[in-house]
This record gives sequence, structure tokens and C-alpha cells, in this order.
Amino acid sequence: MISVIVPVYAVEKYIKKCIHSILKQTMEDFELILVDDGSPDKCGKICDAYAKQDNRIRVLHQENQGLSGARNTGLKAAEGEYIAYIDSDDSVEPDYLEELYSNAVRFNAEVSVCGYLFDWETQEIKKYVKATQNRDKAGKVCTYSGREAAAKIVKENERRMITSWGKLYHKSLKPYLIYPEGKTHEDEFVTYRVFYKANRVVVSQRRLYHYLQRGSSIMNEHFNEKRLHKLLALKESIAFFKRAGDSGMELYARKRYLLNLQIGWFRSHRFIEDNKKLLKKIREEWKQNLKKYGKSIWRICGLADKISILIFGISPRLYGVIANVYAKREQTNEIQS
Repeated sequence: MISVIVPVYAVEKYIKKCIHSILKQTMEDFELILVDDGSPDKCGKICDAYAKQDNRIRVLHQENQGLSGARNTGLKAAEGEYIAYIDSDDSVEPDYLEELYSNAVRFNAEVSVCGYLFDWETQEIKKYVKATQNRDKAGKVCTYSGREAAAKIVKENERRMITSWGKLYHKSLKPYLIYPEGKTHEDEFVTYRVFYKANRVVVSQRRLYHYLQRGSSIMNEHFNEKRLHKLLALKESIAFFKRAGDSGMELYARKRYLLNLQIGWFRSHRFIEDNKKLLKKIREEWKQNLKKYGKSIWRICGLADKISILIFGISPRLYGVIANVYAKREQTNEIQS
């Protein structure tokens, strides 16, 4: 059996579509755990109504603890051999669970991964989604060791590998699926550890998870100082690989941290008011890391990363201008790819 965990908070507009997509699964051996995280709207009542209609559904009501707290509550209650997380404003294809489960069993993998599609609230970008949503119906399947899968995050920054959703986890990995409460970028604290602890990870190219991008533009993502929690997660990853005695992964984690300090500076400069102390703090952290580990990091950097480090060292403001153009191009490419 699969335990599907859905944290629910202030998604009255989307929750029915999410639940419907799960109940329509071709694989029927699952329990659906809906965690009402103190939602201020009618989500709790909607979840209770569904539970009365289908005995596979359990609803857990709690005071608001945030996304991580809701996930952790669901994990404690999960009784399945496998765990899957689905965000409550997203949806999945009918064979989502079947594909993930069959690949996990076929390849004896503790984690099974699939691709995802963007769904868009407005008409602005739906043409790109339509152009991609039928690709990879017979997509290839790749297998990786746990370390190789973790490297997809630490070395390649591959988004579909970072997210908690779009995956099926064996229950043996439960101890590593605890999410940090009170933090943003929750997945950055967890997924690389889960992969690293797994013996095998299987990845399907099929795009079976629908990720809802809310708002009028992907460029308008809200940014505040809490978004810098990602830097804490990346710093933790350095310590994690150091404790594991994996100097290769530790070095790539240091590189990722250094480059994200630059991104953190750029976004703080652009979006956070009264930011002088914060910018100085990030800049000093960047300088210290470059001074101590720069030579080693430089050896594993590609040309683009070397250029970004050089430009940031000369002029963070110039780096910001270039990074803004590059970020828009990369986000558009991700949606279309």
C-alpha cells in the first residue's frame, strides 16, 4: 500500500481538483492522508466530506504548523510500504502512482521519481504547457545509486530531483523524511539526504505530476529574508557530506553554496528594503568562503560559473544585472522544456 500525504492550507480553490486526481488513480491500493493544517477557509470541511465518501481517506486536523509540520504529521500517521507527497494545489495523472510503484518494484529502488509539468492559472503561458504535456509518454527510465542521485542535486541542481513531490519513497527512508519546521525551501534540507541514504533511485522521464504555478508571472515570485533559508540548507549539506567523509560531494556542496550566496545577494538587493546590513553579511560570507575554498572550487567550475564568480567579485551590482537576464531565460526554458 502507498500512503499519499497531502498537506492542506488555504487552498479551497484547488483542493477538489487535487483530491479528484488522486482518487482517479489506476492503482487503487493507497491511503490518502489529508492534513488540515489549521486552514482558515473551508478546506477542513471539504476534506471531511471526501472522507465520508471514500474509506481510503483519512483527515487529520491540527493547528497551523506550516508545510513541514503538516508533512511530518502525515508521515507519522502513514501505514503504507511507500510514501508519496502531493501539494494540495497540484494534481497528478491517473497512472502517477502506478508508474512510480512499478518502477520501484521493477528496479528494486527505494526512491522512484517522475517528471512534472507546469500548470498555469492564467493564459499567459498555457501554450507552452500544451506543447510539452504529451512528450515522453513512453519515456525512458534511468537508475542511479543513491550517491549519483544526490549528485543530481548537489552537482547539477536538477529541480525535479530536489522537490519532495513527484517521488515515491520506501518506508525504510522514513527517518530521513523529517522536514524542518519554520523554514522555507524545506525540500533543500531533506531530499539530497534521502537520496544519499538510498541504495538505488529510479527516474522516469514521463511527466505525470502537474505543478501549479500561481500568479500572473513566474518572474513575480514573492521574496523576503525567509527565502534565504535555502542558504542554511546548503550549508547543512556541506556538513552532512563532511561527516560522511565524502570529500568529492562536500566540494560540490561548497561550490553550490558559494554560487547561491551570489544569488541570495542579488535577490536581497532587488526585493528587500533596508538591506544594507544583510547584503554586507552575505558578501562577507562569500568572501570568506572564496578565500578558504576558492582554489578547490575553481577547479570544478565550468566557464559560466567562473565568469559569474569573477563578475560578482568585481561588482555585485553588475552581476545582478546579468543574473536577472539569465534567470528570466532559464525560467522560460524550464517551462518550455
